Amino acid sequence: MSQDITLKEIRDKLDGIFAILKISNMENLNNFKKALAKDPVNDKILKLSDGNRNYSTLASEIAKELKVSEINVKKKISELTKMGIIIAEKTPKGSVYKTTGVLD
Repeated sequence: MSQDITLKEIRDKLDGIFAILKISNMENLNNFKKALAKDPVNDKILKLSDGNRNYSTLASEIAKELKVSEINVKKKISELTKMGIIIAEKTPKGSVYKTTGVLD
């Protein structure tokens, strides 16, 4: 058995576990998503975390658009990252932010 097959099997099993957890917690996840969306900064972070913006760009764009401080946006980016809602993914051009799919 090759290592690639083993890794695929592990990924498939983890995807199944993830799906079961999402289904069993769907109501809580939906309520949490609604609560996050009530905060315009959190809502905009989630919408713009599409894998095209780095930390500074994401914070700067949101701060300008919503007329809030960049430090406030950066704190919320950090909170969402700690919760596992968004992640910084390393790319050849640097780290970019994207959602993890937990709330999808």
